[in-house]
Amino acid sequence: MKKIIGCAFFVLAFMFILPLGVMKKPETAQAAATVTSEVILQEGSYNTDTFRILEKDSGTVTEMTAEEYIFGVLAAEMPALYDEEALKAQAVASYTFACYRRGENADKDYDLTTDFGTDQSFITEEEAREKWGEKADEYCDKLKGVVKEVENLAITYDGKPILAVYHALSSGKTEDCKNVWGKDYPYLRAVASPGDSLAPDYIKKAVFSADEVKDKLSKMVKLSGEPQGYFGKTERTASGTVMSIEVCGADLSGAEIRSAFSLRSSNFEISYKDGEFVFTVYGYGHGVGMSQYGADCMAKQGSDFKEILLHYYSGCKVERLD
Repeated sequence: MKKIIGCAFFVLAFMFILPLGVMKKPETAQAAATVTSEVILQEGSYNTDTFRILEKDSGTVTEMTAEEYIFGVLAAEMPALYDEEALKAQAVASYTFACYRRGENADKDYDLTTDFGTDQSFITEEEAREKWGEKADEYCDKLKGVVKEVENLAITYDGKPILAVYHALSSGKTEDCKNVWGKDYPYLRAVASPGDSLAPDYIKKAVFSADEVKDKLSKMVKLSGEPQGYFGKTERTASGTVMSIEVCGADLSGAEIRSAFSLRSSNFEISYKDGEFVFTVYGYGHGVGMSQYGADCMAKQGSDFKEILLHYYSGCKVERLD
């Protein structure tokens, strides 16, 4: 049974992407996103039974079972129509992320928040049923069965739960964490995710007038010259993420451009014609960790949830936390 505990809180500050998940989502499947200081979990320091969840709007802390919490995250983070093995991979990643954050927040009166920009998205079963409509019974049974099958399974590195971040859709290759958040995690390396290029929304275009672009850029740099000359040399990672782009002689990061123009990812190309800028954007999310669409593609091709997780999280194991 849930216990409601009133509490005052400070909103967690987070690094802009992302996203986990894990790390902005927001995306149909929002990815958890924030990378904070690395936590060292001592043996026995995590409780695998319950999580204390801080509701970001009300400031209320609710204690719930891990099964209930992971169901709510799974319902919010991944389409219920995805293959069951992909859903299992998501459930394990979400549980692992929650264990990691619980360790980081050991000195607080909550383990995670409902703010997807800091932690993971979460909806109640009632909200999930409303979202799913006539499919509610089918999807509830499906997700509850998935959560039960992978109960207490986590992704570990050197015996500890990892920062299991994820995103909706990569640009064909995931991104190295260091390139996105400036921090190196040995298990968050760039890996191929070729199935993502098959997604119907793999490429999206965002169109802005020259005046709109001028207004947004002028808040970041001193503009000069004609609009067609605003953007110059672009530096990218091997995965395609824009690391820096020259704007009127100043260097801005791809993340800054993504934020300013609300783009789906930091992998983009820019063209100018007839007074308009067109941003061609690849993928959706920060690109670190597991691609949710890629996971579904792997599942449809016969991979089980462990194979999916070990593909996206380098050098890890999937094991039960007792």
